[in-house]
Amino acid sequence: MKAQIELLDFAFKLLDSAVSPQDFTLILHFDEPPDIHALQAGAKSACEIYGARAKRETPIDLERFVNNSFDLHLGYPIKQTLIGATLATRFHHAAADGLSAALWLGHQLSVAYGLTPPAHAPELSLRRAQTSVRRSQFAYDGACDPLWTVAKSTRTGTRRWTTFHFCATDLRQACKRAGGFTYSDLLATCALEVFARWNRQHNENGVVKVGLWLPMNIRSRSFEGFGNGTSRIRLYARYSPSASLLDKAREVRQQVSWTTEHGEWAVPEIPLFTRLPRFIAAPALRRYLNRPSIDMATAVFSHSDRWAGDAREAFK
Repeated sequence: MKAQIELLDFAFKLLDSAVSPQDFTLILHFDEPPDIHALQAGAKSACEIYGARAKRETPIDLERFVNNSFDLHLGYPIKQTLIGATLATRFHHAAADGLSAALWLGHQLSVAYGLTPPAHAPELSLRRAQTSVRRSQFAYDGACDPLWTVAKSTRTGTRRWTTFHFCATDLRQACKRAGGFTYSDLLATCALEVFARWNRQHNENGVVKVGLWLPMNIRSRSFEGFGNGTSRIRLYARYSPSASLLDKAREVRQQVSWTTEHGEWAVPEIPLFTRLPRFIAAPALRRYLNRPSIDMATAVFSHSDRWAGDAREAFK
């Protein structure tokens, strides 16, 4: 699994560009503006512990901060700015996944609010699968279906987002009463349903399809370590369209459970193309991954239905 992460990070570095940025932003809104010097001390501690360098950006409007160019080769995989009572942090995906970003921010806030003294964290330990499989046992025959993508000429790299709210507490309790799946499974099922319906409505010829990939935490201890400790699995709508939502969510749980134990999409221990000079490897990799037969996913999302790290009080 470690070789898979290293290959993924290498691909992120090569594919990063202004029209296809490989970073993400976490935005925290505080009731009151936090002390900037305390936040700086927390960020410094997090960088020393986790071995990642951060750069503090001059406060600008949030949209510009999110959309500005982010060149990983300049040596700052983490950028942060405080705009009023809003703390925005950009992480390059080659340096961190979503959970690692939450761990980094959790440590920063814990130190900033005096809840946690600076301390060294254990090194990232990735779980190595006992068996190596090329694809999930739930996958359909043949290679992944070609994926719908925006035409290259229309790409801009600009980020846009939509925020909506719903009663998560009621949904969590309903999942517990139903049994057989988690709250996260329910969210994944809802997303899978949206894509499956879109595919049925827009695919008369069966060629253009949108798929759902789910990040999986492969750390031996879920809330320890920092880095890109994520493996990605694909979920399949193997259930009948007329099945109940409960049965669909249980089917998704079965797929997630199996893939967590067995892994998916194994890669060679030492990919040969990683030894090539960057000016040769970058265009070759871009051309390979842009082929219509390669499924790169359009809807990667992750959700934590509970926070079990040391920063619980800080995140409140």
